[in-house]
Amino acid sequence: MVEHKRYVVGVDGGGTKTHVILVDLDGTIIAESIDGPTNLQLVGIQAAARTLFELISGCCKKAECSSDALESIVLGLAGSGRMLDRTELINTLSALSVKKKFPLAHIVAETDARIALEAAHPGRAGIVLIAGTGSIALYRTEDGKFLRAGGWGNTLGDEGSGFAIARDALNAALKQHDGRGDKTVLTKKALEHFNITNVEDLITKVYQDRADIAAFVPNVLEAVAARDHVAHAILVKNANELAELVRVLTMKARPKSKLPLCLMGGLLESENEYSKMVKEKIVRSLPHVVVQKPKFPAAYGAAILGLNVFR
Repeated sequence: MVEHKRYVVGVDGGGTKTHVILVDLDGTIIAESIDGPTNLQLVGIQAAARTLFELISGCCKKAECSSDALESIVLGLAGSGRMLDRTELINTLSALSVKKKFPLAHIVAETDARIALEAAHPGRAGIVLIAGTGSIALYRTEDGKFLRAGGWGNTLGDEGSGFAIARDALNAALKQHDGRGDKTVLTKKALEHFNITNVEDLITKVYQDRADIAAFVPNVLEAVAARDHVAHAILVKNANELAELVRVLTMKARPKSKLPLCLMGGLLESENEYSKMVKEKIVRSLPHVVVQKPKFPAAYGAAILGLNVFR
């Protein structure tokens, strides 16, 4: 067991996967683990705590370190906008770790947007636009203030997100079924994806079985590649929503110089038709915004916040 070294844990938890890294005090990544979702609004606090414990303790096992060697644990989780939820998560994770005889202390919970911003623009002004299962934009201004737009969850918001795109696509299938929408391959893809024989069975899948709606997004991208105009219109609509998040933030602070923007989250970090569309819309409509790649992955942004205590 290596007991003399000290470490910081950084966590990036989303609606699809959770990425945990263990770094030493020099910022070198020693171990990392990836597992399922920890979005508090999707999986709940208890389930999130269990996944987080397994990932964090797993990293420690790989590095052969005890929980006492952890100087801080910074959790950046989607769906954790409310302080009450973050506090409850910390208490639940702490109690679970004691029960598992691997006590975790010095836990700090942040939003996924906050750690993404730190990963994208460490200590500097800039905007991060996140679109995965959900969506949000966060801006650190030149004078250090934080401004946000979006991030209201899939019932009240999350425009431009994977959930929103998939929901719009399923809605298009239902409209075609009703005879009030154009013909689209999305209908056939919905039947195949959800393993149903009738569009009406989507009701059972979505409302009773709680099917993962956002998981339908790859089908929408495939439909666009097949030149389905309904699917293409859905992407255009949602890309406009994301560009609007950025526009609103820049109007609030009105920066005097070029403003760096990083696109993050599963939908925007991968090369696909949607990420290309979003980037083009922002570059074309907001010439004072410069799109660039994030400096670090989001989990490392969480680690940076933990390491800042020692600097």
